[in-house]
Amino acid sequence: MKYMENPFNPSFGKMPSIFLNRGSLTQRIITELNRDNTPFQTSLIYGQRGSGKTTLMTEVSDQLSQDDKWIIINLVLDEDLLTSLINQLNNSLISLHLIKDIDLKLSFMGIGVEASVNKQIIDNFQVVFQNILEKLTKKGYKVLLCIDEVHLDPLLEKLASIYQIMIRENLNVSLLMAGLPENVSEIQNANVLTFLLRANRIVLNPLDVESIKNSYFHIFKKAGYQIDLETILYMTKQTLGFAYAFQLLGYHVWNEAQNQAKKEITKDTINNVLDTYLSDLNRNVYFKVYSEMSQKEKEFVQAMVKAKTKKVKSKTIGQIMNKNANYIAVYRRKLIDDQIIKPNGYGYVSFLLPYFDKYVEQEMILEDF
Repeated sequence: MKYMENPFNPSFGKMPSIFLNRGSLTQRIITELNRDNTPFQTSLIYGQRGSGKTTLMTEVSDQLSQDDKWIIINLVLDEDLLTSLINQLNNSLISLHLIKDIDLKLSFMGIGVEASVNKQIIDNFQVVFQNILEKLTKKGYKVLLCIDEVHLDPLLEKLASIYQIMIRENLNVSLLMAGLPENVSEIQNANVLTFLLRANRIVLNPLDVESIKNSYFHIFKKAGYQIDLETILYMTKQTLGFAYAFQLLGYHVWNEAQNQAKKEITKDTINNVLDTYLSDLNRNVYFKVYSEMSQKEKEFVQAMVKAKTKKVKSKTIGQIMNKNANYIAVYRRKLIDDQIIKPNGYGYVSFLLPYFDKYVEQEMILEDF
């Protein structure tokens, strides 16, 4: 049998070839960023691991980079954050012929460019940053700063505080950050970053059933596979709309189908890869999610598992934990905000992540040994 390249990509941090557009969310962000006085000028993409934050940010930055008036600055939140930003902007000034390379080498805001230049950039960051943005704004250019995996950090605090000043100066700069729910909340509640409470929050909720169903159907049909609606729905159900799960299950089903004699995908094809699929979910996502939960949060989800129902009453969770309604409400809200559980009817909750209950059950058993 001739093998075809797998179109699914479950690797973190890479742009998959199959990108499920969330109701034209990418285009909406791009349209808003091209407007004046848009709430999207400062935006935080908020979602659980594997929800598609990096994919969305990459799609937005890639499309904007095709516009000659946009300068995209991709940053890593480490000790080189500020120097990397200035160096990338200076490279843009050179490529746009707004400054000569020789001028940059000879002088840097009156400072000789030597080994100490990184320290000088940090010490004079506001002046240097504003000077560059003024040059770019005057020529009609716009700058988008992209920072993935954000968390509370002194350098991020410094950048965000000075960025706020640049906004007040009406300079053409926007900020797009992506992070886990708990990290985004911590950043927004930091004393010096309270202005980010007004930032636009782009919440990545689960993908809709129709998008996943239609995508699976068209991908496998186009590749010449027979697959009926019942099988497609069964496959879709295994993902619960989780973006990473969509890529991961598609990847394993594709590989399994390539090894079959008949070009047909059935429930058996899917069932054959479920153990591998769950193992990858556990290792690549759930281990980290669960390990970073507080003990009280773990006790909450363990109570949900002990209830042995897909939908669990908050009252039942309270009875299992022997806690009052106010106590349960606090952790219920926290776990909903962190995209681990979801409301499911009045007074009920269920797990948002596919098969996360199985992982919690496994951890409970291991803890008993």
